[in-house]
Amino acid sequence: MFQNMKIGVRLGMGFGLVLVLLGVIAFIGITRLAQLNTEINDMVKDKYPKTVFANDIIDNINQIARSMRNTIIMDKREQIEKELHTIQESRKIIDDRLEKLEATIKTEKGKALLKAISDTRGTYRVGQEQFMRLISEGKQEEATVLLLTEVRGRQLAYFKAVNDLLAYQGELMEETGKHALEQYEAARTVMIE
Repeated sequence: MFQNMKIGVRLGMGFGLVLVLLGVIAFIGITRLAQLNTEINDMVKDKYPKTVFANDIIDNINQIARSMRNTIIMDKREQIEKELHTIQESRKIIDDRLEKLEATIKTEKGKALLKAISDTRGTYRVGQEQFMRLISEGKQEEATVLLLTEVRGRQLAYFKAVNDLLAYQGELMEETGKHALEQYEAARTVMIE
């Protein structure tokens, strides 16, 4: 059949076949690039911001701890009031970041980790309130004892809960990175062969 065809027809069919193969390779390449783009967008717009929010929470827990310590060692009322105000401002930032995390965390494990943060935060806040009340009443020695015997342990549990969420988000980002690498390697293999 092919022997009876003119050379121009055979060349045209061969060229057409090459064009079809190029089209298939381009389609596969574009499809894989789209999947890779989805993976990268997920990492940049979902997973990474969650780590930023969690780090903001840690930064503000640290700020609260410093301010609480400062209220113990300061003796001027206006300095103490400034530190108590800083604690309130840090709490607002934490509230905001937790709202953002609650709105964006969708996995069951992520929700469980977020609940652990909420639970430890609640007990830590109770201790904070007691501490701030004692400081407001000028009872620095009692506040110091409370801070060292109760509040510090609650704070460490709170830190651990937030760090557990950070570790989980890190694992998710790592999985996404591995999946993106697999997409790239599969597309490269198809296009090379």
